Amino acid sequence: MADTREDFEKQADEYYEEARECFDDIKVSQAAGLLHNAVSMYKKAECQEKVANSLNMLGVVYAALGDSGMSMDCYIEALDIALENGYSDIIMLLYNNIGSKYQEIGRHDKAIVYFKKSILELKKLIVREKKSYYRWLLFSNLNLCISYTGMGEYDLAEKYLNEALAYSEIEKDQDSIFFIDIAQAQLFWDMGREDEVRQHVDELVEGALAHVGVSDYVLEIKNLCNLFMEMGEFDAWAMVVSSFERNISTMGNIYYRISCVEMWMKYYRAIGEVDKYNELCIQYVNLHIEQENYQTERMCEMIDLKLELQEKEFENKKVMSAANTDRLTGFGNRYMMLDDFENAFPQCTQNGGLTIGIVDIDFFKAFNKTNGRMTSDDAIKIISDAIRNSIDGVGQGYRFNGDEFYLILKNTDKTQIKAIADRISETVKKKKIINPGSKIDKYLTVSQAYIIAEDLAVPDEYGSVFNKVDTALDSVKENGRNAYIIGTY
Repeated sequence: MADTREDFEKQADEYYEEARECFDDIKVSQAAGLLHNAVSMYKKAECQEKVANSLNMLGVVYAALGDSGMSMDCYIEALDIALENGYSDIIMLLYNNIGSKYQEIGRHDKAIVYFKKSILELKKLIVREKKSYYRWLLFSNLNLCISYTGMGEYDLAEKYLNEALAYSEIEKDQDSIFFIDIAQAQLFWDMGREDEVRQHVDELVEGALAHVGVSDYVLEIKNLCNLFMEMGEFDAWAMVVSSFERNISTMGNIYYRISCVEMWMKYYRAIGEVDKYNELCIQYVNLHIEQENYQTERMCEMIDLKLELQEKEFENKKVMSAANTDRLTGFGNRYMMLDDFENAFPQCTQNGGLTIGIVDIDFFKAFNKTNGRMTSDDAIKIISDAIRNSIDGVGQGYRFNGDEFYLILKNTDKTQIKAIADRISETVKKKKIINPGSKIDKYLTVSQAYIIAEDLAVPDEYGSVFNKVDTALDSVKENGRNAYIIGTY
């Protein structure tokens, strides 16, 4: 099982890294498909932190695709995992991303709550030596500036703008300057400092022409165009939309195309070109129909992908089951027993402990030599059925070394174990399988040993527990066989 989880994790890591590369290259749809694969594989590998991180990234990708519903679904699922496990760095990112979605739809009151949560979570982290720490602080404070501007609380907006500027000086990140410039321009314009903003129109246009990102690209360009509309800077507005149109022409992203048409519609309506506006309205409707078809196609692809992964998982389980199962009896082998022991350990140590048992067929080598393989196999099946029926609901059986069966019993006391041992012995006795090689009975008999392990400290005690049950079985054999012993660890 451990190797399999490692294989799943390795495969997921490859999907995730490839998705990051696609996202950076603005191949957003491909990134979404790869991240779905990564999330699925991380879940199989039980890597909860990586599941949460990948879901967050998938939410960012869906946001870039314009699918707010799927984006929020990813964020909320990731947040549940991160909160349950205390992944503060991921919680911080998720709060910021959720706040951004509220900000995008104009719910600045809710956005502020999440941005402040993000900063509080960030301050729990001891990562100040990492460059990303100040970048995170920069954008959280900048987002607070934008939302307080949207609510008309300019003093608070200016306070958080200054915080963002201070972190920008530490961060020295050129990509952040464009975002800061837009937020500052909008704030100053709303505060009535119009002359200051007009002095920087050319700089804002240059920033828009140079800045081609993904996750916030559309939103920031829209914000800048809205500002230019308020200012009546129609030439600057047209230059920015034209640049955006050129940049998205090779991206194949329908959400970007719809956003571009929306921006041109606003522009032509503002300058009074009715014919051009009406033409764009028709184009806008056609694009939405295309988007619906695209989303339907994407949904089919996701369903196909999930079914394909499910089929692969089923095939993998079949292969693993065959590798871990004794073909004659259907019991697990030594590898499955080790896995089952490790999996049962945490639960059973809290609820009464584990019992390890062994059932050994007396004088089976002599029986095998006398009766031949076919009769011996029949005897093995009969005894394995007796064990299976006797421990049904409380444990699992395993076969290795030919005539030995090991048992793992969960939360059983001495009285229950005695009943199990008696039932196995009586069932074998009733079958009246003649064993000419036996030195103690006319028929086939079994010797049994059980060790109740209530106080196991760690699963690493696997070896010592099984050594003790083997020693107990030797004691039964030395004292005449066809009996059982129950001891404690």
